[in-house]
Amino acid sequence: MKTNILNPNRIMVSNSDIFEMSKNRVMTPNNGATVFIPHVCNNIDLFGAGFAADVAERFPSVKADYHMLGKTFLKNNFGYCQIIKVIEEPKTKQKLYIVNMIAQNGVKSHNNPRPLNYYALSKAMGSMSSFIMSNTGFLNKSENIEIHCPKFGSGLAGGNWNFINELIYDIWGKYNVTVHLFNKADSHGYKRK
Repeated sequence: MKTNILNPNRIMVSNSDIFEMSKNRVMTPNNGATVFIPHVCNNIDLFGAGFAADVAERFPSVKADYHMLGKTFLKNNFGYCQIIKVIEEPKTKQKLYIVNMIAQNGVKSHNNPRPLNYYALSKAMGSMSSFIMSNTGFLNKSENIEIHCPKFGSGLAGGNWNFINELIYDIWGKYNVTVHLFNKADSHGYKRK
């Protein structure tokens, strides 16, 4: 695993497989963590391209739960944050959550070069942080919390990664965050076994 620290605020970048690394952190009995994997989703009920394709392949229930929201809900709740528990370690109760952040209006095209909406993204990121504060042992330091994410919002959603990175510092700076890099050798872009 190659890891570089971006700054002293516990935000790192890694070339390792996001799913395997996250699962290993959850399943580690001593000094493990509850892990959140957030990514950007569109508001038109499509879940099959980019990072979402990898999520759907590894955790089909996440795609099914996203579709259960329905087109009307997705259109009317831009900035919604759907948090889905996919793994829970029986002894430590550490969990792995996939977080669908509804922050992309449609799909990228010539007429829609940046479907990512920064307000909706900020709202979803803030909702995830509120969930962590209210539903985990982060505040009383009884539970390690980590966020492992792709470079969300900057690929198919057309957003500016430098700005999104600043949102990460502002909204999630108190957590340990690892950004997993794109791997062009993979058909979807993220390393797999």
